[in-house]
Amino acid sequence: MAAYQRSQWKGKPWLHIGMPVAYAGDRELKNANQLSGLVVYAALPLEDDRRDLAGLAKIARIAAIPPLALALVPALLAARSVLRPVRKLRNAAERFASGDLGFRVQPKGYDEIADLTRSFNAMATKLQEDDTQRRRMEAGAKRFAADVAHELRTPLAAMAPVTDLLAQDAAAHELPPDTAEAIQLVAERTRALVSMIEDLMEMSRFDARAAPLRAERLDLRALVTKSLKLRGWESSGQVRAEMPFSIMITADSRRIDAILANLVGNALRHGSPPVIVSAHTTSDHVLITVRDHGPGIPEEAFPHVFERFYRASTTHTTSAGSGIGLALAQENALLHGGTLTAANAHGGGAVFTLALPLAVSEGDSN
Repeated sequence: MAAYQRSQWKGKPWLHIGMPVAYAGDRELKNANQLSGLVVYAALPLEDDRRDLAGLAKIARIAAIPPLALALVPALLAARSVLRPVRKLRNAAERFASGDLGFRVQPKGYDEIADLTRSFNAMATKLQEDDTQRRRMEAGAKRFAADVAHELRTPLAAMAPVTDLLAQDAAAHELPPDTAEAIQLVAERTRALVSMIEDLMEMSRFDARAAPLRAERLDLRALVTKSLKLRGWESSGQVRAEMPFSIMITADSRRIDAILANLVGNALRHGSPPVIVSAHTTSDHVLITVRDHGPGIPEEAFPHVFERFYRASTTHTTSAGSGIGLALAQENALLHGGTLTAANAHGGGAVFTLALPLAVSEGDSN
């Protein structure tokens, strides 16, 4: 069996062949076809072959350029004709995702891309119709709530003083026990209904972009203290303010008071005392936090905390509150150019953080 090996000698390629020599000829010889022990070597230069192959490769490359160029032009034209409608569909999808539901792509031809374009336009039309219907229903629901609140406001305004007067008589033991208990319940529910109607009216103003912002320079610590004292929370020992120094802010005192009342009232209803109200400043924000020591907010409730009429527990449907207090608090925060976020504190309890930007609020310590 022959052996082959390639090598380089003086920069040129060579092929070396080695082959053993065997006996051959007369069959009577006992050693016929047996190896003789001799090995024949041959060295063949490959330089000419290499030059020939290089020349053939060069010729092949040169010969391939014209047909490749000729094939490239129609290939580019074909690719462009295919990619152009795909690019239009991509741009349409981007505009559609940005909210331009009325944008459509004009289909051309009857190929697969044209069929895809028609399907896209049909989907866009259906989604636009659904979105229009949803917006119409939302507007109708908001208008209905505003109309109901407006119609109920006048009779409730007349009922509230009467029920309060009867409740005072009941508290003074001037009525039979059963009657007094019923009157107290009616007065409590009337006050809750009045509060809910006021919240609905306020929400309708936010929906109509008619909520005014009357900003003024005020002391946040004094505002928090006044808000807690007004509702009797500070004297009850269930709520305390941890604000060692004054922080001057520019904001609407009535709306900041409404945010605090909603957050603290929500903490007392759904959490556990003590409820702590604190505030501090950062480089670009004033942060007001309200924390309770209750069980905290369930994980599944976080995406819905600030939704209108959402209740994390369906077992407390008769609990106090209109169900839109946190939604109103968030709207008031947004009206100031700030944010309102909810989280669970380390060690238990929920914590709500109101952040007012320094462009609106400016904190300063004494």
